[in-house]
Amino acid sequence: MNGEELRAIRERRGEDQLSFATWLNGALNRRYDRSRISRWESGAERIPQQVAGFLAGQGGMAAVPQTAGGLAAGPKLRRAVVAVANQKGGVGKTTTAVNLSYALSTLGLKVMLLDSDPQGNATVHMGLDPGEIETHRKGLYNVVRGGASFDSILQPVCGGMVMLAPSSIGLAAAETELVAEPDNSLVLKEKLAEVRNRYDVIVIDCPPNLGLLTINALAASDLVLIPVQTEVFAGLGVPLLLETIAKIRRRSNPSLNIFGILPTMFSSRLTQDQASLREIQEHYEGRTRVLPAVPRATLFAQASGAGRPAIEADPNSNSVQAYGELARELAAHLQTAETAHVS
Repeated sequence: MNGEELRAIRERRGEDQLSFATWLNGALNRRYDRSRISRWESGAERIPQQVAGFLAGQGGMAAVPQTAGGLAAGPKLRRAVVAVANQKGGVGKTTTAVNLSYALSTLGLKVMLLDSDPQGNATVHMGLDPGEIETHRKGLYNVVRGGASFDSILQPVCGGMVMLAPSSIGLAAAETELVAEPDNSLVLKEKLAEVRNRYDVIVIDCPPNLGLLTINALAASDLVLIPVQTEVFAGLGVPLLLETIAKIRRRSNPSLNIFGILPTMFSSRLTQDQASLREIQEHYEGRTRVLPAVPRATLFAQASGAGRPAIEADPNSNSVQAYGELARELAAHLQTAETAHVS
């Protein structure tokens, strides 16, 4: 890869040299700066093989080759259930689940978003009323405890791009009721088996705790995505989540893997955010990958209030491109996983 090719990738991403360096640092756990990018582009310095290999394999603007209709012909994707989990609230978990689901659908994938939080934040974010869901008994509680099928509660959102399994406050009762259930960590997995093969990706928005609903989500999943806000003490609670994931992997779900740590609400202008991001990258280097950071932006709150994903409301905004990139990287991972599985 030469400097002109590198510049073309950066420009297709709509980034300046500083933000491009920040993206590379998040993906590769490095500390490149704007001047380093400038030297690479001018040819004054050779582009490291790790950077060239990453951009070639992950595609810069497109980690998955695309056509106008979405994914290009190529390796088939392996279906996956992805849990978006962190027992700490306010880290952008629901924002991530909602925008990732929509971004995956724009790649031509069939996506289901499952709201496993009794607060119903993903349900509200997608424009539905949890009160009506509760009144008509069309929420997740009625599936995991009421004997209903997923088909009876699924609702199309985003113009039919995503199918939503909504939630309501009634789901809170499931936490205590599941305690008496035999193999109570596997209830959701059993229910999802009815519809799993109909979707390329099922994204689960977990509640902000490590109760039985989160345990069920992890036991039913193939991958875990962990949003972590770039703030002081950002990693508090993550070690306990990692320990829980390890236990579930040993006891009931050996195929469960961590897709990555996702830094959220990042402002490159704030020294504290930069320090927190470096701390996250350094702490998890060699243990699990740290994905490119999602920037802080008022667009996310505005879109949530409007009942739609930010990436649908303004797909050209620089602030939402991190979720488009995340979706492409996840799709690329699933293509690679399917190829390895077939081999």
